[in-house]
Amino acid sequence: MRLFSAEQSVAEEGTASRGLRSSRMSLPCVLLCQLILLTAFTDPLHADLFHLDDGRVLDGSIVREIGDLVSIRTIDGSVVTVDRSQIRKTELKATPFDEYKRRAAELKAEDLTGHVDLARWCDGKKLKIEALKEWKIVIRIDPDHELARSELGYLWIGGDWYLANSAEAKARKAELEKDPETPVREIPKELRLPEWDQEGAKVPELPPLPRTGYERVVVVTDEKVGKSSPEHSGLTYHLRRMGGKLQFVPGVDDGKVPVVVKVKIRCYFVKLQTFYGAPISNIFQGEGKAQFYERNSEGKMVLRKTSMIRIPFSASAARPKEQALQFTYYVTLEAVAAKLSRWAWFKKRGSTSLPMPETL
Repeated sequence: MRLFSAEQSVAEEGTASRGLRSSRMSLPCVLLCQLILLTAFTDPLHADLFHLDDGRVLDGSIVREIGDLVSIRTIDGSVVTVDRSQIRKTELKATPFDEYKRRAAELKAEDLTGHVDLARWCDGKKLKIEALKEWKIVIRIDPDHELARSELGYLWIGGDWYLANSAEAKARKAELEKDPETPVREIPKELRLPEWDQEGAKVPELPPLPRTGYERVVVVTDEKVGKSSPEHSGLTYHLRRMGGKLQFVPGVDDGKVPVVVKVKIRCYFVKLQTFYGAPISNIFQGEGKAQFYERNSEGKMVLRKTSMIRIPFSASAARPKEQALQFTYYVTLEAVAAKLSRWAWFKKRGSTSLPMPETL
């Protein structure tokens, strides 16, 4: 590998224009040009082994050279600057970083397993920066990937991921440690599926799109039961029950729709209650947040209304948590829809208020 000095690089610029540049350029400009020329010869993706006189071997690549000083970025991300005379031998080597670049280039953007494997490989090769990059790609593909979240320092607290020791995490923990403000409702022994979730059930049809007199409302949902999204969301079904001149359509805000309702639901296990050390019951909680957005005359989405709901539930410690969480979701979903049905914007369009749920 050739090591370029500042003097050599300037000399190679040619003699034809040297006099003109020296008469017009100040010393800082000359130094800047030298740095630009020098870094042009440095390939940051290429790595070598630099054997030094003191016995050290630096595994990395040259990032700049100024005079007799050579700066080398090692594979752990640190930069070591040495005198050129200290470099006894330079050995070309395919490093783990080279291998990482090759593997990363071959991976498809949505290849979850591939990015997980590559992140683990980077961890094994002590490529910390690259490993973090891959774990971030993993949670972009799968936001609830537990290993990736753990590697990035996240904790699951009350139905969401929070960075450990962050202000948000501490606030959420403190919130969960408070006693519920409302009485805890007991989950009944007999559970039945709601109508919209029964096998073979048909949900009511939406009014046809061309029909006039109906206003289209896009419903954007973000729901979690435990750490997973529900297999079937019943939100649109419940909203259709309010009737009126409304057309609820599940989807996304594409920047064009005039009205959007965003609903976030979290149903999660809170704690185990005991009596003299013996388990008695599990406490679960359902939380809902609904927001109403309307596009104004300037084309901007404006938040017009927000409603919150929180319902704590109690279930026998012997009951599977999955069942209790599913029941919690059903009731929370129905309660959120009942809240929305009372909004003035919907009432003006002929909707009826849905009853708050007692039991399913």
